[in-house]
Amino acid sequence: MSLSDERVRSLDLEAPRNPLLERAYLILQYTHDSARALLEALRKVREERRAGRGALTDEEQDLLRAMLVMAASGLDAMTKEILRSVLPPLCKKDEEVKSSFQKFVERKLKGDGREKFLSLILTAENVQESLIEQYVDELTGNSLQSVDALYKAVNALGLFEVFDQENVRSDDLQRVFRERNRIVHELDIDFTAPRRNRRSRRIGHTIQDTNRLLMVAERIYKKCKEKLEELEDTQ
Repeated sequence: MSLSDERVRSLDLEAPRNPLLERAYLILQYTHDSARALLEALRKVREERRAGRGALTDEEQDLLRAMLVMAASGLDAMTKEILRSVLPPLCKKDEEVKSSFQKFVERKLKGDGREKFLSLILTAENVQESLIEQYVDELTGNSLQSVDALYKAVNALGLFEVFDQENVRSDDLQRVFRERNRIVHELDIDFTAPRRNRRSRRIGHTIQDTNRLLMVAERIYKKCKEKLEELEDTQ
């Protein structure tokens, strides 16, 4: 597929009116800008060598890989920022989020480390704040670059309609994360390949996968923005 046939999607959101989302919005904006810049760099390199529809060089493949990795990293970073900034107030005001928070506390009280957990909260100056802080730490402590981890994060935020619609089905997303992991953890190496020792990425497919990640990030941000605005309107 020609580089002119598809583009990295543009950011289709307005800046937030709630300051709690300002950093998340900036991360989302930077992610879009970086993905588009990498695709543009690939386009310029190929134009300079007059590649036309020919195969990508190893260096050009790396630009394509970097675009996908950047989108996945942005999704991870933005979601974690939302968990850190938005989840604490939602734990106090939103009933769905409160329910998930209470289940976390119940699970910790029944778990193997309950003695340490109890000692931490009983010696805290503010018990509720300490519990919320531990809840956020658990949700942000590991990578969110898998469907299961991302599900856990969005469910904690009370966002239950992020997946399985508009090209972000969970099985498609799981495949995209698998491709990302092959790049990051395996360097896309495949010694069984007959010609090259690294997997060749297709331009169109990689752009589509990048857009899937960006779409999920936008949807998480948008749903969270709507939830905050609803809470503000009811106060």
